[in-house]
Parts: sequence; structure tokens; C-alpha cells
Amino acid sequence: MRWSVGLIVCLSLWTSVRAFGQELIPNGGFETYATCPRKDNLLSEATPWYNPNTATPDFYHSCFPTPQMELPPHSGQGLARLFMDLGWAEYLATPLKEPLLAGETYQFELYVASPKPTQYPIGSFGAYFANQPVGSADKTLLRLDNPPQVLDNTPRRLTQRLKWEKMGGCLLAKGGERHVVIGNFAALPSTLGDYYLFIDDVSLKPIRLDLGRDTTLCGRRSTLLLDATTPGAIFYEWNTGSNAPTLQVAKPGRYWVTVQTPCKTLRDTITVTYPPDFSLGADTTLCEGKTLMLHVDAPGTYQWQDGSRRNTFLVERAGQYVVQVTNKNCMVADTIAVRYSRPPQLDLGADQQLCGTEVYTIRPTFANGTFRWLDAFADVERTVNASGIFRASVTNACATRTDDVLIDYSGCSCQVYAPDAFSPNTDGLNDVFEPFACNDITFLTLTVYDRWGEAVFHTDQPPFRWNGTYQGERCATAVYTWQLSYLFQRPDAPPIRQTKQKRLTLLSQ
Repeated sequence: MRWSVGLIVCLSLWTSVRAFGQELIPNGGFETYATCPRKDNLLSEATPWYNPNTATPDFYHSCFPTPQMELPPHSGQGLARLFMDLGWAEYLATPLKEPLLAGETYQFELYVASPKPTQYPIGSFGAYFANQPVGSADKTLLRLDNPPQVLDNTPRRLTQRLKWEKMGGCLLAKGGERHVVIGNFAALPSTLGDYYLFIDDVSLKPIRLDLGRDTTLCGRRSTLLLDATTPGAIFYEWNTGSNAPTLQVAKPGRYWVTVQTPCKTLRDTITVTYPPDFSLGADTTLCEGKTLMLHVDAPGTYQWQDGSRRNTFLVERAGQYVVQVTNKNCMVADTIAVRYSRPPQLDLGADQQLCGTEVYTIRPTFANGTFRWLDAFADVERTVNASGIFRASVTNACATRTDDVLIDYSGCSCQVYAPDAFSPNTDGLNDVFEPFACNDITFLTLTVYDRWGEAVFHTDQPPFRWNGTYQGERCATAVYTWQLSYLFQRPDAPPIRQTKQKRLTLLSQ
């Protein structure tokens, strides 16, 4: 949108401007009325709006639904309507809440919509601000000595039927303006067809920026919301890098903002301080026998939870410790929780010497911490069947305790055991031949030979068992020889490769 304004030219299209500040247009949303309007031509019911000539501007409100109200208000429940035609122009006028100040810049805005958007002539609609009430007994176009201070020159305007559009621009006041008149301020073309303009949410606000006075907040947890929201603003830039209209201050410092509007650029600065500002530190855990000296470095007077008034406090036992610091009219408190941790406890039990296929379950006893096996075994209890040293730890905020237990199978021979005979007759008893041993022994290969030395079975993968067949056929009842190759692992020594060979009787199937 383009608006030509007094000595300042402002070219802008506002799509999402939140205009805060002192509103100078009374009843700008046409929400209040003297009497509910039940017909056309009743602008005067929307007090203090008035008709500045003898034309017939309209005021509609949802208190009395009418087909003439062709679209919902932009906001609220009321709106106004102006009719335009060749030789005919209607206007809205209202006194301002207070006179404008000389040299002050103001943001003027309103919303318009039309059922015949193509009839709207560019450069005809605007607003005139006057020191005295404006009026005329002539139904034709108002002839004013001065042109309107605000005029819509947007090349593309009202392109959609009954679609609200925001018009806005800035006004440099000469001073003393007390009334505004809204309507057509240009000679209309002879080809103009009649059309209506709906009007809503008329606004006039001073373009000012004020972050407030320098201020002091009590305590580091206090925050301050700085609000730089400015009518007509198109860009915000804080010294923090933020581009939002507001800034949440959470620490002391000097803050400034630059706000750009189509009319002018504004800047403001504020200094925020935080005396007294201190911290006792984060909640903590101490080991038994340790102490902690709490220190307050903020100026002021002090009072601890026990009534003492020094700026230090010696912690010797668990509890909540609170101090209040008073500096002038500002009182700030902080609390720290201190707890004591007992040393962790852990016992994996006595070392164990096992034989053969014996297994052993290690059941750790621990307290005052978190338990874990150092080899990343997941469960707490673990069952073992091989030699080794098994280590674990218990950790808390105070310390870490470790322990280990030795499982030793070297005290007696870890041997390979195998049956002397088997009967693969699927009766569930001795159906397969399978050697076994303790976990210090790792099987590598198993081979079975007949009495002529021919291999009838061989495997180097578990399970190391023979079902009494050769090439899918059952073997004859006879005496066979099996040979097992394996590794024997001794504690703290390299593994030894060994071979065991023995006869096996395959009984009747």
C-alpha cells in the first residue's frame, strides 16, 4: 500500500502489525452504540462518530442482523459502510481522544472491503485531520482547502470481493488536530460505477518507543520483559541479535533496540542490574567426614537458617541450608541441599577351586552404590564353568569400590568324558555319541573310524555328536574308534592343543 503523508512519504503494506500504545480513535471498531441500528444511514448511533456532510453513511451491528451487512466484521460485532458514485461521496468523522502534538509521528490504520473491488479508484481514499469539526451541506464530494494527510496510492487495492485489507500509513502532526474525516478526497472518474466500502478497526497511535527507566531486579531468578512493540513497526533488532518485539531479560546488562517503521527509525536503551546477586551453588553430595564452606559474596546483611549472620557457613552434616541477603529494599534468598554418602560396599565371595563339569554361581553382596561387572556382563548374579578372574565394582557419588573372585579348575584334571557304547534306536536313551568336558576344554574336531581305519564321521563345528550313520545310512553294529582334537586352557597360560582317542561300541539299532 502507498500513502502520501504531509511532508513525509510512507510506502508500506501492513499484513501482520500489532499496534500497541495509546489509541486515539474512540470506538474505532464500531463496537458500542447509543441505540442498536435497525436500518441504514445510522452512523450517528456509533457514538462519537458523525456524518460530516448530508450524505448517508451506514452503521451495522450484530445486535440487529441485516443482509446489508454482507461480511462479518474484521473483529468484534460492528462495522461502517460508505457508498460512492459519480457526484456522491460518503464520509466517516470522529473527534480524537486528545489533540495531536506538533512534530509527533502517528500510525494511522483501518481495514476496508468491498463487494465490487474493481470499482475502487486508486488514489481517492484517505483521511484528513483537522483542528475543527469538518462539515458540509453539499452531498457532493467534500472540497477541502488542504489535501488529506493520508491518501491510499497502492497500485493494487481490493483485488478480492468482500476481503478485508489493511490500509496504513504515518502522519506527521502540525499540532492541535482534533478530528479525522475518512472517505474519498479526489475527483471521481466519469466512468465510475457505484460501489460500497466497508470500514472497520480504525486506529491512530503515536509512534513511540519506551523501554522504561533503568531498573534493578532482586535476585538472579528475577526476569524482566522488555517490550519494544511499536505501531507500524516493520523490523526489530536488539543488541542480543533477537528480532522479536519483546526481549526477556534474565541477567544484568545494558540492552538496546532499534525499531524501523515506514515513518522513522527509533532507538532506546535500558540498563538492568541485579544486586544482590549470588548463589550457594548446586545441590551436592559429600563423602562421610568431609565439610563444605558456604560463602556469600553479595553485599548486604545476612541471615542463615540457624539465625547466624555471617557471610559464611560451615556444613558438617546433611540438610537444607538457606541464607537471606537484604540490600536496601531488596531481599533475596538461596537454598542448597547437602547430603552425605557412605562409602560403597562390595564382596564377591571367596575364590573357588572346581573340578570337571562343576559350575559355580557368583552372588555379589553390595551396598551404597551402583553395581556392575567390569567385563560388561549384564546380570548381577552369574554362573561360571571355566577358570578365570571375575571383577566387579560398586560406585556412588563418593567413591568406587572394586572386588574380584578367582575361579580355578586346575586343582584337578579337567578331562574329556564319553560313553563306551551307544544305541541309536530312537528310544530316547543313548541315541547319540557325544563327548563332553569342562569349559577349560574347547573341542576342535571329532572323527569316527571303522575297524579298517576309514572315517565314517567327521565334524569341526558344534555340536560334536554322531548319530551312528554314514552317508545317510545306518552303520553296522561293530566296534569303532573315535578321535577328538581340543584345546586345553590353563589359568594365566597359553592354551595347549591335545588329542584323545578311544574305542566305541555301536550296539544294535
